[in-house]
Amino acid sequence: MSYNIAVASTDGINIDKHFGTSDSFIIIRINDDGTYENLGERIVEESQNDNNSNISTSCGEGGCGYSCGEHNGQAIQKKVEAISDCRCVLCFECGHGSERQLGKNNISVFAVSLKLDEALKIIIEYYKRSDGHKSLKNIR
Repeated sequence: MSYNIAVASTDGINIDKHFGTSDSFIIIRINDDGTYENLGERIVEESQNDNNSNISTSCGEGGCGYSCGEHNGQAIQKKVEAISDCRCVLCFECGHGSERQLGKNNISVFAVSLKLDEALKIIIEYYKRSDGHKSLKNIR
């Protein structure tokens, strides 16, 4: 079963962006045979209301990961909607609120500091094993 992965990256080589500060994501298609292809960059669209808001979408470089009052749920939801066809997102960091919204949309979060190619090998193997898991009910 093929699936898409969203990647928060500044250069397409390293996973180096916080989910909350990402205004775009690289979309990677994982094919049934384990190969993958870059489908390109997907930009998160902003509405006029978001542009006039005084609330930032994250805590900045470090990211606090807690409910500090600096997170705009509507902006985060736009990011989630932009990658709604993805099975997971690879990012450097992800706050708890963003992670909850992603989880509600069945998108897993992998917060890693790796090169994209290395992370993709790990994720492909992870889902290959996970998808091949058989229920304990069928074992006798």
